Amino acid sequence: MTREAVTVIATVWNEAAEIDVLLDSLLRGSRIPDEIVIADGGSTDDTYGRLSKRAAADSRIRALLAPGNRSVGRNAAVRAACHAIIACTDAGVEVDPEWLEWLVRPFENDSGVDVVAGFYRPVGATPFERAAGVVSAPSLSEVDLARFLPSTRSVAFRRAAFELVGGFDESLSHNEDTPFALALKREGRKFAFAPEAIVRWHPRGNLRAFMHQHRRFGTGDGESRVQGWFYATIAAKYAAGLALFAAGFWFMPAWLLLALAVGIFVASQARRGSGRIPPREAIFLVPLLKVAYDLAYLWGYARGRMGPRRGLS
Repeated sequence: MTREAVTVIATVWNEAAEIDVLLDSLLRGSRIPDEIVIADGGSTDDTYGRLSKRAAADSRIRALLAPGNRSVGRNAAVRAACHAIIACTDAGVEVDPEWLEWLVRPFENDSGVDVVAGFYRPVGATPFERAAGVVSAPSLSEVDLARFLPSTRSVAFRRAAFELVGGFDESLSHNEDTPFALALKREGRKFAFAPEAIVRWHPRGNLRAFMHQHRRFGTGDGESRVQGWFYATIAAKYAAGLALFAAGFWFMPAWLLLALAVGIFVASQARRGSGRIPPREAIFLVPLLKVAYDLAYLWGYARGRMGPRRGLS
């Protein structure tokens, strides 16, 4: 097995309270990065100052100023990196001690691997956060490798693959990692999955923030015209429910069918939380937040589609 040198990158904006947590978790891992490049997108707090101090004290850390969205920052960080293997994560997460070791291992075992998708687990302190984590992130048993797309919370790729697709599209400020991953798949790049390469993150703590986040994700998909099948499926589900509700005024069995469908939906969503959160939260909160999640995504996607096309199609 050949040891591959690796650069870890992240983008930050107003993360003064979190940046040391991220850096410390990277530097105490079982596999320490050969280099860490952090791009600051134009913070108005002390983020860049703290980064600069850490970089001055540790030659493995480099701080960049890259004003703009996350795509701008990621592209700047990748192009400033010294190594051919790039691992991505985000401020606001904490990587597991063995995260980088597991994330890099597929490259070292197989020189043909171009992209390694790691995994991520939500950590919630309140009932709302715990239920939001179930809705927002799949459990390992729910992952379909044919469709699973890596998140920039936990992914690594070869610089050559990054250059082949032109990096992250800088016209996209939301959900930009989805068209990036789809572009790599279209180019036939070889993906591997490292479920042990785990980062932990905190879900949004209230309904407004939760819906805002997922609306932004939907907007990014709408602007780049990707994942149309996903949104068509969601829309069809709710359209069918509304049709059954309306039909029930003339044909009462339609309401019985709707009630059955709702029951199946609630049971299936509650099952997703089984073993991950307390049963009461799984039964009562997860189905409600799944509806909010779906509507936020649809709202965002519709907004994105109404604007000009951006990014890759």
